[in-house]
Amino acid sequence: MRDVLLACLLVSFAGATSAPAVTKDLSAELARFLDDRASFATALTKPIAVCVGRSDTDHPAFDGCIDWHSSVHGLWALTAYEGATGDRRFDALIHHNLTPEKLARELSDLRSRPKFEMPYGRAWLLRLAIDYERVFGDHRLAPLAQEAAHSIMAYYTQEEPDPLSTAYASATWALINLYDFGIASGDAKIMAFVRDKVRANYLRPGACPLQAVEVATREFLAVCTNWAWLVSKVLPRDDFKAWVNGFLPDSLPIKPIISAESVHQAGLNFSRAWGLWHLYRATGEGRFLRAYLDHFKSTYERPKIWDGDYGTLSHWVAQFGMLALMVSYDDPAPTGAR
Repeated sequence: MRDVLLACLLVSFAGATSAPAVTKDLSAELARFLDDRASFATALTKPIAVCVGRSDTDHPAFDGCIDWHSSVHGLWALTAYEGATGDRRFDALIHHNLTPEKLARELSDLRSRPKFEMPYGRAWLLRLAIDYERVFGDHRLAPLAQEAAHSIMAYYTQEEPDPLSTAYASATWALINLYDFGIASGDAKIMAFVRDKVRANYLRPGACPLQAVEVATREFLAVCTNWAWLVSKVLPRDDFKAWVNGFLPDSLPIKPIISAESVHQAGLNFSRAWGLWHLYRATGEGRFLRAYLDHFKSTYERPKIWDGDYGTLSHWVAQFGMLALMVSYDDPAPTGAR
C-alpha cells in the first residue's frame, strides 16, 4: 500500500510544474516517512489519550485536555488515528465522551453563547464532526457541526475575515474547516460562502510577511502556509501555482523553529506542516515536501515538546502533530482543479 501511495504521489506531479522535480533522495525520504508514519501516529496517541481521559473542566462532552478546544481536537485526533490506521483501541474512550446526552448539552451551551470558542474551537469541532462520521458512520455530531458552521458564517458575514489573524482568532483556520465541512455535508452554500470570502480577501499580491505574522508573534498557528492551503481549495490549479509562487517565493525560506521562544510557538512546526503537505500536493514542488518533512521531524524528534509538561504542552501539541500526519493520508490527487 505504501508503494502504491508513493507512486501516486510522484506520478501525479510528473510534469505538473516548472519547479525543480522531487529528487531521488527526497523521494527515498518520503518513502521512509510513509513506512514510519503509523508508528509516529501511535506514539502521539499516548499523551492524547491521557488528556482526553481526564475531567479537567465541567463541560459535558469536552471536559479533558485543560480546555474545551483542546478536548475537541484531542477527540478528533483519536478518531482520525483510528480511521487512518484501523487501530480501534480508543473506541470506548471516544464514545464515553460523545454520548447523545452529553452532545445535546454541548449543543445547548453552544447556542446560548455565540461568542464561545469563536472561531478557533468551533473550527476544530467541524473537523471532528467530519471525521467522526467518516470513521464511525454515525451522524450524532451533525447538529453541533451545523450550529458551528452557521455561527462561523454569521460571524464572517458581520466582519470580513482577516488573513493576517492568528492563534485563536485565525479566520483562515475557520474557513479551511468550514469549506471541508461544506464538502463533507454536500452543502453548496457553505462552499460558495468560503470561495467568495477567499476571493475577496485572500488573493492580495506580494509575499507573505512570514517573520512578522508567524515568528515574531510567537504563536502556535501557521499563517502563511494555512493561507496558501486555503487558497488552493478555491483557485484552479494553474492559477494557484502562479499565485503561490509570488506569495511563497523561493526567496522566502520556510525553516523549522528549532528553539521555541514561547509555549505556544512549540506547536508552530506541526501547524505549518499541515499546509506544507497540501502545497506539495497542489503544486508538486519538492521545496514544499522538503519543508513538510523537516517541520514534522524537527518537533516529533523532540518528544518533550509534545509529551512533556501536561499543563503547558502535552495537552495539545501531540494533537497538532497528529493532523500533520493525517494530511498525508489524504487522496494524493492534486488539489485546486475546481
